[in-house]
Amino acid sequence: MEEEAREEVVVIDKDLKKKIKETVNKILKRSSLYQITELKAREEASSELDLDLSKDPYKLIVREAVERFVEKAVMAIESEVGKHHAQIVQDVEGGSEKSAKKKKKKKNKTKMEDSATA
Repeated sequence: MEEEAREEVVVIDKDLKKKIKETVNKILKRSSLYQITELKAREEASSELDLDLSKDPYKLIVREAVERFVEKAVMAIESEVGKHHAQIVQDVEGGSEKSAKKKKKKKNKTKMEDSATA
């Protein structure tokens, strides 16, 4: 008789799932988003939790945590850009005019002070 290969079914309780997600989020928060990858986050979390997260279903939990974090980060960035959009446009369109007006006012003020002292 041939032995059938059986896949080991891993059951994860809610507390462990929550702990994995919290650990991944903590790692992502302290990492540079330019350098961190899902793999790096998973490896760090594996080390911190002393658990092999490279296998399913752990791998999926880490992926979900990373994707959710990235989605929130993108939304926060878009929100900040939206808040500052009007100011950016104003600076780009009128920044040089304001600067020239300030210089002119300062120059006129200096001339007035010079003539008052003379």
